[in-house]
Amino acid sequence: MREIPDLRIKIFGIADYPPGASLGPRLLHDFEIVWIERGNCRWELDDAIRECPAGTVVLCRPGSVDRFIWDPVGVTRHGYLHFEFLEEVDEPLPVMRSCQSNDVLRPLLRHAVWLASLNDANSSDLASRALRQALSWFASGHISQSGLVATDNQHPVLLRALRDLQQRWGDGPRVPPTVAEWASEIGVSRGHLARVCNEQFGVAPQELLRHLRLDHGLMLLARSNLKIQIISELCGFASPFHFSRCFKQAYEKSPRDLRKHIRAGGNLPLSPIPGLRRVVQQLIHMGFSADSPL
Repeated sequence: MREIPDLRIKIFGIADYPPGASLGPRLLHDFEIVWIERGNCRWELDDAIRECPAGTVVLCRPGSVDRFIWDPVGVTRHGYLHFEFLEEVDEPLPVMRSCQSNDVLRPLLRHAVWLASLNDANSSDLASRALRQALSWFASGHISQSGLVATDNQHPVLLRALRDLQQRWGDGPRVPPTVAEWASEIGVSRGHLARVCNEQFGVAPQELLRHLRLDHGLMLLARSNLKIQIISELCGFASPFHFSRCFKQAYEKSPRDLRKHIRAGGNLPLSPIPGLRRVVQQLIHMGFSADSPL
C-alpha cells in the first residue's frame, strides 16, 4: 500500500448543484480531492476534457487551472476536501479513479468530511488520518470493498427535524417552513422544538433555519459560478438584497467579497452557530438514502 505523508485539511464539504451550474476556470492553490456522488460532470484540465459520471474521484493539484461543468439535466452532488501535504510527495499520485457501488473510497472520504466538521483537535487529526488512508487506496487502486458510514448521536427531535427538512427541500429551493409547520410535522410543540434548538445550538428554530440556508449559499458561492441572484433564490430568500444582508451579518463579508476571497485562495469562514457545519453534513448524508444512518 502506498505511504502517504502527513497532511492538513483546509476546506471540506458535500454539496448539491442545480442543473447547468459550473465552477471555474479557477487556479488551484492547494490539493483537492473531488468525488461525484450523483449526476454527471465534465472536468476540464490543461486543455483536456474528462467525463466524470457518478463514482468518479479526481485529484486536483496546486498550480493547475481547471473547470467543472455540472450535469446540465439533473442535480449533481459531489464532495470535496482541500488539503496540503506537510512534506514532499515522493511519487506522483493518479489523476482519476472510477468507483463501483461497493467502493470503500467514497464512504471513507465522506467520513473524513464528517470528522472534519466536528471542529475539534482530536476529530481533525482523525479526519487527516482518514484522508491519508483514502489517498493511499486512491494511489494503489484498492477501492472495491464494503464501505464505512459516519454515525452520530443527536437528539431524536433534531433528527426528525432534519429529516423533515431533507424531504421539504430535496433538490428544490430551501424555502423555510414556519416554526409552527416544522414543529407540527415532527410531532412536537413549538416550545419543545425551541428548547431543543436552544440546547443544541443556542439559537431559536427560525435562526437555525436561516443559518442552514446561509451555509448552503456559502457553499454555492465558493463552489459554483452561479449568479448571486440565483443563489439567493435557491436558498429561499425573498430577494438578493435580503440574502446579501443576512449573509454579511453572518460571515462579515458580502457574497461578492466572499467569493473573491475564496478564489484568491482564502478559507471558508466558520459558521457563527457552533456545530452548524456538522448538522449541514448530516442533512446532506440523509439525502443519500432514506434509510441512511447518520
